[in-house]
Amino acid sequence: MKLPDLLFGVATSDHQAEAYDPQRPDFRDQWEQDQRQTLRGKATDFWKRYSEDIELARDLGCKIFRFSVSWARIEPRPGDFDVEKLDHYRNVTETIQKAGMLPLATLHHFTWPIHVQERGGMTASEFPRWYRDYAYQVAEAIGDLVPYWITFNEPNLLVYGYVKPWWQPEFLVPPGRAIETTLSAQLDEAAVLIRNIFLAHRLGREVIRKKNPAAQVGANPFVLGLPGPLQFIIDWLATRTSSKKTFYRQNRKLAEQAILARTPVDLVISQFTPTRERAAEVAFSYPYREGVEHLVVRRNDAIVQLADLAGKRVGFVRGSIALRSIQRLMPNSLPCAFRTHREGLEALRTGDIDGFVGDEAGILHARPSSDLVVQESALAKSQYAVGIARGNPDLLSLVNASVTAAPTPGTNTQRPGKLIRRIRRRGYLRVGLSCDPEEATSNETLKMELALAQDVGRRIFGRDGCVRFEKLQLDQRVASLSSWSRFLVPVLRTASVIGTVLNSNWWHLGMAGKLPEFLCPKGCAGKQDFVGVDYYWGIDAFELKRMHQLIDASLSRFDHAPVDPPGLLRALSRFHRWFPKLEILIIENGCIETADEFTRAEYLRAHIREVTRARSVGIPVRGYVCWSITSNREWGLPFGPASDFGLYHIDLDNDPALKRMPTPSSAAYKQIIREETITP
Repeated sequence: MKLPDLLFGVATSDHQAEAYDPQRPDFRDQWEQDQRQTLRGKATDFWKRYSEDIELARDLGCKIFRFSVSWARIEPRPGDFDVEKLDHYRNVTETIQKAGMLPLATLHHFTWPIHVQERGGMTASEFPRWYRDYAYQVAEAIGDLVPYWITFNEPNLLVYGYVKPWWQPEFLVPPGRAIETTLSAQLDEAAVLIRNIFLAHRLGREVIRKKNPAAQVGANPFVLGLPGPLQFIIDWLATRTSSKKTFYRQNRKLAEQAILARTPVDLVISQFTPTRERAAEVAFSYPYREGVEHLVVRRNDAIVQLADLAGKRVGFVRGSIALRSIQRLMPNSLPCAFRTHREGLEALRTGDIDGFVGDEAGILHARPSSDLVVQESALAKSQYAVGIARGNPDLLSLVNASVTAAPTPGTNTQRPGKLIRRIRRRGYLRVGLSCDPEEATSNETLKMELALAQDVGRRIFGRDGCVRFEKLQLDQRVASLSSWSRFLVPVLRTASVIGTVLNSNWWHLGMAGKLPEFLCPKGCAGKQDFVGVDYYWGIDAFELKRMHQLIDASLSRFDHAPVDPPGLLRALSRFHRWFPKLEILIIENGCIETADEFTRAEYLRAHIREVTRARSVGIPVRGYVCWSITSNREWGLPFGPASDFGLYHIDLDNDPALKRMPTPSSAAYKQIIREETITP
């Protein structure tokens, strides 16, 4: 049987492309600001310039244009739906139709209103109903014009807003506040989230198809290109999850790694400032105090400004972040490292160096002599946080409770995790400090750190006197939280991924009726009208050593992403076996400027070749949608070649006009569409 023509398309999304509206921010706006990520700002100004981008897509020869609807704009307050904003999206839909393309609408593209989060977010018992009411309003506005719908974009990635893999310094997506809860509670929320997504999808599909019975409704999980046997094992183990107890046991290893927690100390509370480099090796709590760096000089030296230190020796403590300040503010000076603040200040006093940059708490604790002057102006500000070995989320939650003066997580409701039980069996908590406890009475920061350590000890043991301190030099802090087993990290990451439901194709497993009802409730299985797939990265059977790169790529680090076009064919074949009667739509496939020695144009040709092969053997791939039509704000990442998927380039940071510039990949895609499209 001859398959219908393959429909080529392009895509965009509301948060990544529409300009920020301060009157109607979505929760992602708030979260990115709290996380100090790159804010979308004006983005691509798609809200005003949608017709321009639709015209670009038409000129490429596209037949599908995917866009998403901003829930936050449409429902600014609970139950208050804005007709004007709904009319705007109808105009977008009509413009797509007039350009000769099919609209593909996404209802939930990693964003939701702040008021939804304030009422409990996606894990609230009422969330499916809230989502249904929202979907009803959108369907009433544009349902008669839209043939294809996505209810939830990449639903399988939403769990990473509730469970943080042990190797991740930060949460991948919002709400990202599970750091305050025990691992058991995190997994509870993840299970509720999965259940709510299935329920909300079913309810949303019902209201869409009631408006337009011919509408095709699905979702587009993020799919990795894994070797066939490995993918089979992961999915098979997920189907063996018959109870909540099994779910917890399988998924704990995603966030907890006991072998990495065997470190010389359990905590480090020592003016420890989180940096990107440190966060790659150590887990950090919420900040408990702000630190300030100062320059110290000799009283009678003629050093008035930083420029006076050009060509002169400036000291800092090895392992501190003061070196960054010296390199940034005094680039022509000669940095000199010392083991302690006291050593550095003594070297300054004796004339071995000409200036010293240090943390305010460390300087005061070292008690500089009267012939030294601490300059009043602050060179830099930083935040202090508690350092914890990676793989111990329950201890991290206890520390955060102590930092925020919150109740101890899980009290009287949950059995403590095995790593907390290990500390209790030992009989004491090991804490690294930058001074001896008896020396801390003279400095407010050090007194706070000592009190914080004692409070964590009380929360673990229920009494005082269960903390042992170890004095650390600043350059020992990271090493004291690093396990001898750190060389096993790539292997441990792979083992953490395999066998966890959260990393399986749980969306399609649920739709195929292969998940237990506590995850996919009765009546939700089979409620999709096509099979949606997002595919970007993969490895073949001979590249298992690159598994860690594939995991990184799935968590938004694209620089070293492995590219495996045949992995797309493997995924298409697998889903066709699961759903032989349904068409398949590739909702997203695309590439940054260059990945794994593939240019974007080469990447597109290679993957569309696999789509053609799939269709040649009867796999009913109906659509291929390229991500994305233009450069956009890629979920809080700094903008640049490693985060730009656009067929048309926009200099988001430097071009106020946001001019759309064609790239070699847009010309290649246009040529591919011309070559692959069969005219009846």
